[in-house]
Amino acid sequence: MTASRLALLPLPLLAASCGPAAGSAPAALAPAWVAIPAAPLEAPARAAGAPAVDPSAPLILPIAAAPPATWVEPPLGEKERARAARDPFREHSEIALGERVAIFAAKGGGADPAGGAFAVDEKLGVVGPLKLPARFTWVGVAGPQVDALYAATPEGVLHRAAGVRGALRPDGFEPRGSVPGATTWDAAGTLIAAAAGERVSVSADEGRSFTSAVVAPGKPVRAVFVRPDGVLAAVVQAPARGQQPAAPDSFLSLDRGKTWKRSAFQPRSIERAGSWIWNGDASCPAVLSRDGQAWTRAAAGLYARPTLGIALHLSPAIRAIEAGSFRSAVAPPAPEPPPRGGAAVGREPPCKSDGGGVVGGLGLMGVLGASCGGALCLLESATPLPQPTRTRIATFGDGICEPTSARPPGSACAAHVTRPPTFAVVDHIASTVTPVAAPEGCPQPVALHNAAGVGVLICRGGSGSATLFVRGAQGPWHAEGSQATPAEALKWIAAAPDGTLLLLQSAPPAGALQREPLQALVRSPLPLGAPQAWRRITAPDGVAALPAPGGAALLASSPAASAGKRLDVTLDRFGQPALPLARNVEVDQDLTRMEIRDGQVWFRVRPNPAPDVKGMPGPLPPEPRDPRWHVLTHGGELVLETSSGPTPPTEGRPLDPAGR
Repeated sequence: MTASRLALLPLPLLAASCGPAAGSAPAALAPAWVAIPAAPLEAPARAAGAPAVDPSAPLILPIAAAPPATWVEPPLGEKERARAARDPFREHSEIALGERVAIFAAKGGGADPAGGAFAVDEKLGVVGPLKLPARFTWVGVAGPQVDALYAATPEGVLHRAAGVRGALRPDGFEPRGSVPGATTWDAAGTLIAAAAGERVSVSADEGRSFTSAVVAPGKPVRAVFVRPDGVLAAVVQAPARGQQPAAPDSFLSLDRGKTWKRSAFQPRSIERAGSWIWNGDASCPAVLSRDGQAWTRAAAGLYARPTLGIALHLSPAIRAIEAGSFRSAVAPPAPEPPPRGGAAVGREPPCKSDGGGVVGGLGLMGVLGASCGGALCLLESATPLPQPTRTRIATFGDGICEPTSARPPGSACAAHVTRPPTFAVVDHIASTVTPVAAPEGCPQPVALHNAAGVGVLICRGGSGSATLFVRGAQGPWHAEGSQATPAEALKWIAAAPDGTLLLLQSAPPAGALQREPLQALVRSPLPLGAPQAWRRITAPDGVAALPAPGGAALLASSPAASAGKRLDVTLDRFGQPALPLARNVEVDQDLTRMEIRDGQVWFRVRPNPAPDVKGMPGPLPPEPRDPRWHVLTHGGELVLETSSGPTPPTEGRPLDPAGR
């Protein structure tokens, strides 16, 4: 590529003030943050006898090396990066469910990637990790007004915590009664049940005392289930007959476990899901109906409600759901009894399978709109994602929004929340997740971004403007003011190695008839909570923006009249006039990304397709158009990388604070 050359003299350097200036206040009274002083406006003249700048040499950004901000975290290594990509809750499953609370713990009792068991409370959100009793074998939730937490130990001792907040304290669980030899437990409504041998013991006074009864003489109880309305079911194991093990039998109780009667229907297996006692087969269900005696095949509604478990998974997206739409211990209720003659009876035969199942189809989506060309393709390129660090700020999906008939039940509704979601500090090295509340002054969070070890939360102000909060791995949220930018418009974040951040506003499509100026917010690498840390920049005809060390921003623009065939590159510096680096760079191929590597400015270029060959019977198959990296030179040219040239950029390679 050729270009009209712009010779650049040696440029002034940006510097960060690292201490008080002479004559300033004593250290004890010094402010908690320092500004980046403006450099001289005029570039110094080249010293006599100094060599001239080689126009063909790669352009080096005129930025001085400075220590990074104290909150900056280095990028993770390759092994740690794979750990950071895992969901710390992917091994967790629901182990207890109440009217408004669900408890989740890692499967198998092995190493817990989230650091312990967690609760999801519909009113409070995510709470944890819980301090469960040592060596607990069972956890349950019961209580008609307040969901109390219960835990049992191998010795059959029952412990109780008044609620999820009490379960956060090491002494939150207090010993209650006991059922020596208990091998299985369940709790719902006002009842707690435990099975030991051929007996089932039931408590109706929060576990202080138990009354017991034999279910089936000579047959040990293998499982017991308690429905919130007081109906109980027990599975007993009959003695084996020769080499063949006997099929288990199911018994039911309608008087809180005082008497038991063998069920007229014997499902192959039994489990409890909320208020359902059923066979657990969604394709061929058999559910104990509301009367506690008849089993029905006409079951619907259990999976129509989302489980509270969806709130536990971490995401950078702000998520909320309508209050009262979760599956709980009482919703949906047990189904109505079947019509006369319609009850399932006898041993459950194998269910017939139609082999259909649920099949989902993937459609192909085309990208509509005009194709880009030249420098305008930078408008449609993806901003380089910040590299993962040891800690990140994430959000749970436990926000609550107002009920409305305009949305289907269980659908997301994060635009207007009545309770913001809970946030979390995730430590990928220590494998811990620490829930934290949303900051005060942010009733409507819109987006969360992570870069360089801090989370940037964008909230919607009263006029729709963006209110910014930042938080690191330690300490509280810090309010950093409002910007006259729509909160929903800030879509991307990028970071320089020293902690300079750039929030990029969503760009107009490359084929738009009238392009709006490119806008971004730039944060200087100051301490968290520093006043005026953010500034707004506007680039008419802008096509790309990147943060540069020292609180600067690298801007690329393409004059509207050039239709993407010309490119200007400018350094927007803190407190100084914009510094042109290259003007009228000729662009005859598509630019798909701009990056700063080794202090140089690189562009990824997509080659033009080969021209059609005349005389051929049909169009030629498209040739591969692998993008190649080009470096911007002092003379304003884009030069293709070569084996003997500069080291090409590597995706995700860490740089030092000077961008080298």
